[in-house]
Amino acid sequence: MSGLVESATAIMSASERRLEIVSQNISNASTPGYKRVQGFADVLAIRTAEPASLVSRTDMAQGTMRSTGNPLDLAISGAGFFLLRDGDALVYSRQGQFRRAEDGNVVNAQGHVLQQAGGGDLQLATAAVEIVEDGTVLDGGRPIARLALFAVRDGMEIESAGGSRFTAAEGVMEDAPAAIVRQGMLESSNVEMSQEMVTMMAAMRSAETGSRLVQIYDDLIGRAITNFGGGR
Repeated sequence: MSGLVESATAIMSASERRLEIVSQNISNASTPGYKRVQGFADVLAIRTAEPASLVSRTDMAQGTMRSTGNPLDLAISGAGFFLLRDGDALVYSRQGQFRRAEDGNVVNAQGHVLQQAGGGDLQLATAAVEIVEDGTVLDGGRPIARLALFAVRDGMEIESAGGSRFTAAEGVMEDAPAAIVRQGMLESSNVEMSQEMVTMMAAMRSAETGSRLVQIYDDLIGRAITNFGGGR
């Protein structure tokens, strides 16, 4: 009997986690550079029939590019991340919607400061700069800085820090010379709403299954108590 309860609990817990993931994906569907989170069951479904798990991973597939015309809107084509300073910490992101702050720092909507190659905040005297494909920043045709661009080493993974931010342990990241910077463009999130709806419906059905198993267990216990009492 305990196995039935454990199975039901596992199913309902996994379903709840999958619904949380779907909610997170949907709420970030319009966030530039956001990467969809997959439930572990979604990943395993490609290879095996194992039951759902609470583990998740980030789908790093490239989102579509859209033109904005803003010189500080930047997108990365191919594998790569911008390096940002969040207070005293460094984080990675593909969210390239930047602006020039009053102090000259190039920041995103959260105030995270874009970093330049070699370290340090990227500061501009004007937002009217040209940023070429390798991340070199030109002011009046003169190179003044280059963006810090990093990629994940083969076989390694980075950790989600919420939204479109990621953190990485030492040795996980390396320079990304193959990354191509697209000025005046933003990468859309890779969330597919239809896919999220399918995942949500599957999670709800799994939750219902877990609930039915609990009800079956309660019914069996009730019958056992009744039969035991009637036999005394």
